[in-house]
Amino acid sequence: MDFKEFIKDITSLNLPKELSFKESEYRQRIENVRKVMDERGLDVLLATFAPDLSYLSGYRSFGTGWYTCMMLPREGEPVLHMHQLEIGPTILNSWVKDIRGVRWSFLDGIGADLADVLKEFGLDNKRIGLQTKRPGISIDVRDGLQRALPNATFVEASDVVAQPRRYKSATEVEYMRQSARITNKALSAVLSQVHAGMTDNQVAAIITNTMIEEGSEYFSVQPVVSAGPTSGVGHTTYRRIPINTGETMMMEFGAAYHRYTSAVYHTVAIGKPSADIVNKSKIINETLDALFEAAKPGRTCDDVARELRTGMDTITKAPSAQRIYAYAIGLGMPPTWSEDIYYIREGVDMELKPGMTFHSPIGVREASSPGVGFSETWVVTETGCEIFTRHDRELTVV
Repeated sequence: MDFKEFIKDITSLNLPKELSFKESEYRQRIENVRKVMDERGLDVLLATFAPDLSYLSGYRSFGTGWYTCMMLPREGEPVLHMHQLEIGPTILNSWVKDIRGVRWSFLDGIGADLADVLKEFGLDNKRIGLQTKRPGISIDVRDGLQRALPNATFVEASDVVAQPRRYKSATEVEYMRQSARITNKALSAVLSQVHAGMTDNQVAAIITNTMIEEGSEYFSVQPVVSAGPTSGVGHTTYRRIPINTGETMMMEFGAAYHRYTSAVYHTVAIGKPSADIVNKSKIINETLDALFEAAKPGRTCDDVARELRTGMDTITKAPSAQRIYAYAIGLGMPPTWSEDIYYIREGVDMELKPGMTFHSPIGVREASSPGVGFSETWVVTETGCEIFTRHDRELTVV
């Protein structure tokens, strides 16, 4: 059996579908993306960013390092072109019927193979959108396409799918509520058990086990637990470090529910905290309260961010113009839950609208002192905002 017959055999399997949304919702998303394609004059979009693929097709995988692509023409049905290992989960989770495979041992030929698919549909001399500013398409694939399609016009199109993704549907919002329910159960579990002498690994194990037991899928971001000397250093996590009296421990984590995440960020003080830690915790939480009061439809991200300067200016040296008070969160796959499509910070003139979902991790992390930070995940509503992860944000002292 040759490889094409092998792929045909796999894709003909009559496996039960596990769609996260009705096919009609996926097709509406396709039409929304095509409207943006029209504005850009694109004949076809090659979507290679895994969360965008998931949004349009239902594809989901922990193996997001493998090559995957949706060929979305302006008219007709989409085609999925992907690493052979990703075909099985795609059959289970996607409504798309035309699935093509690339051999594991043939990764150097992906560009030429994808070009053959475009030629098959008469798209080899058209305007082709590429997501060159997103993870997913390698230079090798891009160069292979350009060599094989000398008459095509390649257009940067990284934000084409991002535009309709900005505003969550009612079902997406409900999935984020379910994620928040699981996330908060894990927070309660760990806060009831944490104590001096534990290691950061033991803390991470409680979080992980609770979220999985409560129904989480594999996480978009593994639980972040920073203790002791590393609590003041961003993007550090568990490494068998004991949690000692006089230190802080910072945790950031979120459950995945149909690939949607609502995350929390929380700080624990081991023993009586210093006045500095207490003051920072107070101001951070006052800033979050001010954010939730200010976030309303019609206001811009810049407008809201400028209201939040004052308190944070007293506890951090970071320039206010560089501070991010919230970023888009929702549909994600490893290695991140961040959607990277909008931010609340100065200089961003995007208008807040209902259905926009945010995570707001606000903290102070300096290598010379214990870290402090808190957050919520929330959605803009018709009248203000709804906090999915609402919990007690007071500094936890154990």
